[in-house]
Amino acid sequence: MRKESKMKNVRTVVTVLAAAALLAAGSGLFACKKKEPETIKIGAILPLTGDNAKYGIWIKEALELKAEEVNSAGGINGKEVEIIYEDDQVNPKYAAAAMTKLAEVDKVPVVYGSWASSSVLAQAPIAERTHTVVMAQAISPKIRDAGDYVFRCIPGADYSLSELVPFAVKEGALKVAIIYVNNDYGLDQAEVFKTYLEEAGGEVVFEEGYDLETTDFRTVLLKLKALDFDAVYLPGYTEVGLILRQMQELGIECQRYSSDPFENEDVLKVAGEAAEGVYFPSFFVAETATGELKGFVNRYKAKYGREPEGNAALAYNGISIVFEALRRTGIKSENIKEELYKFLDFQAPLGNVSVDKYGDIRVPIYIKTVDNGKFVPVGK
Repeated sequence: MRKESKMKNVRTVVTVLAAAALLAAGSGLFACKKKEPETIKIGAILPLTGDNAKYGIWIKEALELKAEEVNSAGGINGKEVEIIYEDDQVNPKYAAAAMTKLAEVDKVPVVYGSWASSSVLAQAPIAERTHTVVMAQAISPKIRDAGDYVFRCIPGADYSLSELVPFAVKEGALKVAIIYVNNDYGLDQAEVFKTYLEEAGGEVVFEEGYDLETTDFRTVLLKLKALDFDAVYLPGYTEVGLILRQMQELGIECQRYSSDPFENEDVLKVAGEAAEGVYFPSFFVAETATGELKGFVNRYKAKYGREPEGNAALAYNGISIVFEALRRTGIKSENIKEELYKFLDFQAPLGNVSVDKYGDIRVPIYIKTVDNGKFVPVGK
């Protein structure tokens, strides 16, 4: 009898201890929920240091501005948004490492960026493997086939150049030389420009690429000087300012065209008067902004002390679409992906946008030029 009584007492003690442990664990869980506010974490991969950091900084400013607006209004479905930034320095290897970290360590459902096409193409296989949505801001046509999880808020080179090339031909640019940055972005720009030019009856009389770190372009420019041509097309980044200045120093005079990254005050600082009259495609004109876009321009100026340029406007537009998808579906990446493909005639800051079957979003295209040291539109 004493043995049986002892066993009952042991069972009772164990039961009480177990119940106490469960109660304590439950209390701990409730306490954790109260202490830690719920957040939606997304990633962003941008060039934040290096020669092209200004583009990434403009984009980051726009992302931060939108996140602040959303959070001050109560967040997305009651949850605050937090953006985790990674720096790729326009380097595909860094972009791939950053994508792996954000997807597998931070486990974010969405990554905004990158800005460089080569970086996005390096991110794409990781996005597909981990089922992480990417909203890119890069224009290589190759991104259209990069995978179901890769979207972009900027039209491809084929779209923007479909406006620039006819404009150039109308201006008399039938014999064109192309000097391009030797990466996915530059190569694709050169290829698409050449295709459209030949379709319009023109021809490319010279093509040569250069490494991103190049600072002396005189060798290639001397080759160019010996040729018969009407215009030069320069798809590149801030180094285009150096090319223009060295063209002027060598006495090379012709029509000059560039790509959308040309809209950067650093280019003007380097090129000086040599930038006057250069034409390029752009996706934003601050002076004509209305509605939500006008509000963005005003808030951006108030926060950063200057008007936003095209990259900032595109980023604000792109992240607005991402946040709307999160609001509609929650944070499961598969649901976000499917929802983005459903966006048709959505009223985004840059106007009504739709996502096509390749994950591309189209926005208006403007042609701009440099006039008296300022970027100004010449037509839509």
